[in-house]
Parts: sequence; C-alpha cells; structure tokens
Amino acid sequence: MAKAFDYKAEIEKLNGALKAAQAGVSVALIGQRLYLRATLPPKPGSKQSKPRSQRIKLSVYANPAGLKTARRRAFDLSNDIASQTFKWANWADGKSSSDRTVADWIAAFLKNYFTRRERNPKSQTTWDKDYLVPLNRLPQASQLTPELLIETAESFPPDTRSRKRAVSAYTAIAKFMRLEVDLKPLRGTYSPKAVNPRDLPSDKLILEWADKIPDPQWRTFYCLMATYGLRNHECWYLDLEKLKHNPIAVVSGGKTGARLALPMPKSWWSRWFENQDISLPNLVVKKNSDYGGRSAQYFKRLKNREGFPFTIYTLRHAHAARMALAGVDLVFAAKSQGHDPEVHTQIYLNFLDQHHFEQVLDGLQE
Repeated sequence: MAKAFDYKAEIEKLNGALKAAQAGVSVALIGQRLYLRATLPPKPGSKQSKPRSQRIKLSVYANPAGLKTARRRAFDLSNDIASQTFKWANWADGKSSSDRTVADWIAAFLKNYFTRRERNPKSQTTWDKDYLVPLNRLPQASQLTPELLIETAESFPPDTRSRKRAVSAYTAIAKFMRLEVDLKPLRGTYSPKAVNPRDLPSDKLILEWADKIPDPQWRTFYCLMATYGLRNHECWYLDLEKLKHNPIAVVSGGKTGARLALPMPKSWWSRWFENQDISLPNLVVKKNSDYGGRSAQYFKRLKNREGFPFTIYTLRHAHAARMALAGVDLVFAAKSQGHDPEVHTQIYLNFLDQHHFEQVLDGLQE
C-alpha cells in the first residue's frame, strides 16, 4: 500500500529550505490551497502606506505538483523583492516572475548587479564585456530556462575565451534566478595565449618612436605605457604629480585596483618624467574600455599616416620582457603589472626566445 502524502511535513520542509536560503518568503496552507507569505508593499488602492506581511494565492493544491510549483514561485517572489522589481500586477491570480522574458531577467539582474557594486568605469566595463555581451546572445523574448542557457552556451566555440565568459555570465544569472543548472562541463580548457616574441618591439624602436609622436599628451601616454607596462586605461589612474619626484608609479585604480608599478628601465623615468610637467589627453569616458578604444584609435591613425610599426599594447609585453631579463623577482614583476604570478608566467614569460637567452648569456661571468 502506497504511503500517504504528508503535505504538512512537506510544507514544513519547504519553509525550512526557504528560511535557510534567507528568501524572506514562506508557504502557507489555507483550506486546500497554497499561498505565499512575505513582507510586500501596499496593494494598489490600499489605504496602507508601508510594506507589511501579506499573502499571495497560488491557485495550486497541497500535493506534490502544487508544492513543486510553490517552491519555484517562492524563489521567484524572493528574487522580485531582492531586485526591487516586485509589482502586484505581475502576481495577479498567483502569476509569478517565471513569465518574464530573457530581457526582463537581464534588466533585473543588471539592477541587482549595481546594487552590489559601485557603478564606476571599472564595474561598467566588467558588466559590458563579461556579462552583457554573452547575455545579449540569448533570445530576448524567450523564457529563461536551463535548456536555453545550455543551448546558447554551446553556440560559442569550445575552449575559447568567449565560451568561458558566457558560462560565467549564464551561471551568475541562473544563480540570481535560483535556477538549477550546471554549466561547468561547458567551460572548456581556455587559457590566455602566450605573447609571440615576434610581436615585441625592441627598446631601440620604442625610443625611436617616442620622438616621432606629434601630440605631446599622447607622447606622454606612450612613454608611460613603455616605462611602466600599464594597461591603456591605467595611465589615467596614475598620480602624475608624485611621479615627477618618485620613479615608482602609484596606480590608484583600474581593472585590478590599486598597486605600485616599477619603471623598467629606470633611466626612462629620468628621461621622460623626472621634474617635468606631465599631462595626458583630456578624455571624457563612461567606462575603462573607452580609454583603450580612444588610445587604439589614435595609434591606428598614426600607423596609417606615419607607419607606426606595432600595437600600443605590446609596450606592456616589452616591459615584462625587460623585467625578466633584468632578473626582477617574479612576484614583484607580476604585482607591478597587476596580475598574479601564474598569469605572468603563462602569458608574459613564454615569449623568451634565443635572442633573450643570448642577452642573458652575455651578462654571465666566465
């Protein structure tokens, strides 16, 4: 004989799970129907002015299927409350936020993201590149389901940076929705590629072009990149006044936050910055990637007009090569460039070729 369904025990178990998850929602049984209870704003037309504990009728019964629906809708309600997107119109007759489209969920996720993080150029760049790009590939008018996340993640080429980024973004929005889906198997084996030694400009070429850049402020930008191995946008986070008297650059923000950066070689700091007026192009930007875009545009035009022979970002790689050849400790070199030693080894030290080994050999004593 089949065991009778103990709906009271199941409701108690469900409420225990909701409490453990700090959902702020509970399930109640009135008659044979299930309800949700939570602290909610006043209903339209109500004389009340402050949020208070209220019920939402789900129109489902206390049976296994009804409790499964109640669990899903309880977490939907919790998400609506947490993201401050709750509206009574969306819950008429027990309607839940499961009826939202992908576009609706992305809007709610965006709002929640910037309630947890300060909105500044750094966080805006992270949102635009790491979240919005893969989220926009989802069909915006569809319902956001585990199957849709898996299918869309698989549409990115395997073992690529874009696939890895998509899996991270889809996992984050699924967690926000309390949607059960495991995307880790799709993540792949992507890792950043090592720098190609053929792409590195020589110090002689770097110095030669420092004197050819016609705009003095863009020349300063170029010299900062060459001397300190900065990311493009980080030049605008430097304490330029302090740099006149101290060769160790103070980076106040950017992709990886505040840090100190070493000049390599130190003679370039003396040559370009010591006791000199230092100013950068006055750019109006909304996010850090705008700095990169604007600087890349300037040097692309310089390439078209004057034959500028390398990309501006290779100055960062060349700086890493000089630190390695000078014997700078790996931990200090990685910290100066704003990443961890593992990344520094994987990307920046694999470019060392015979030319670099010959330089080391020349410096060794017999």
